[in-house]
Amino acid sequence: MTNEPPTMSRRERLRAQTFQEIEDESFAIIDEEGVHALSIAALARSMAMSAPAVYRYFPSREALVAHLVTRAYEQLVTAMNQAVEGGRRTPRTRVRLLVAAYRDWALQNRRRYGMLFGQQAGLGSGDVSARTPLDQAMAQLVDLLTALPGATPGATATSGDRTLDGQLKVWARTQQRPGTSPRTARAAIVIWTRMHGIVSLELTGIFDNQSIEVQRLIDLEIDNAVQLLASADS
Repeated sequence: MTNEPPTMSRRERLRAQTFQEIEDESFAIIDEEGVHALSIAALARSMAMSAPAVYRYFPSREALVAHLVTRAYEQLVTAMNQAVEGGRRTPRTRVRLLVAAYRDWALQNRRRYGMLFGQQAGLGSGDVSARTPLDQAMAQLVDLLTALPGATPGATATSGDRTLDGQLKVWARTQQRPGTSPRTARAAIVIWTRMHGIVSLELTGIFDNQSIEVQRLIDLEIDNAVQLLASADS
């Protein structure tokens, strides 16, 4: 007996192909005009399909956008993972590469990035899972920071601890890194917020025609956050 996967039927192949075409065409609309321009009717017209035919793949626009949000997160995380694969690099260098890949993806996919972190038209707060593939990249950032000199293991969070350190321990546990010290968790969050803030401002054109190298600004913020790991406890 063999363990070869079963061959897809012609119907299954056609359905998978159409599903991929729906995804590709949806992203094409988003990349051109933004997520607000995506509708089942617009998608059906661009694919020369009927709207009822599209609904056989996605029951609503909200379901389609939720799927695209997940896929865009996966694309972003893949780019970040590829940036730090292989080679003998220091953890600090890999942190910089991880962050640089995040910025590069955002600049190359501006409207998809806006869909991820802006107001998602047509989506309620409960339509997208609280955890996304980006949490994998955050966990990787925590691992890289943990490998830096000065980063020490932390105690497991205790219930009822409402101090900032206690909250940071809970946050680390949600990232599936329960042994992370509050100092390392704080550095990861600082890097994330500074990176996201600077990139978001860059996408609005705030740094256009100015003599500021954005990546250098981000690298400085990374260095400042890393210094938190080497500094004395506050």
